[in-house]
Amino acid sequence: MKRLLIHATFGTVAICCAAWGVSAWVRLQHAGDVNRAIAAVNAPHAASHEDHASDDDAPQIRLARATALSKAGAYDAAARLYNGLIHEGRLDDVGRAALFDLGNMYLRQGSGDGNARMLRSISMVNEAKVRYRLVLRSAPGDWDARYNLERALWLAPEGGGGLDQPDVKEQHNVTLRDAQSMDLP
Repeated sequence: MKRLLIHATFGTVAICCAAWGVSAWVRLQHAGDVNRAIAAVNAPHAASHEDHASDDDAPQIRLARATALSKAGAYDAAARLYNGLIHEGRLDDVGRAALFDLGNMYLRQGSGDGNARMLRSISMVNEAKVRYRLVLRSAPGDWDARYNLERALWLAPEGGGGLDQPDVKEQHNVTLRDAQSMDLP
């Protein structure tokens, strides 16, 4: 009886280890497929073609495709892919990366124009600030998003005060009474 119990326990542990090994092998194969697909997306000729994009691809592949399109200058196609990744559901690692990369794309568009298209630049920087704030809402410890938000705020500061508040110089002006004041003894 004792020998049967030991063999049954050993058999159960061996089956669990084998199941874990098979699941690890399947995950490894999937990761290899994703890496090969990402390498194919990052090829020089693949960045200009959006035709082979499909919703069946893994989110990591679509993120790599959107990044390649953004680097190639196809901003509209990249924004569509980024937004598709963001609106799929919950904000997991890929969704946060898509938000961050979309914010970076908007910030590059907004800061690279100079004075030529100032109004468009400000709106792009504002879009970047929105994306960085969404990233920080889901992951408050993301220092890259904090840094880029600070940079975007430096490029396009948000008005803290209204028209009814005096400016800084008026707040610090000190006025003295004249020497013939009636209040002095």
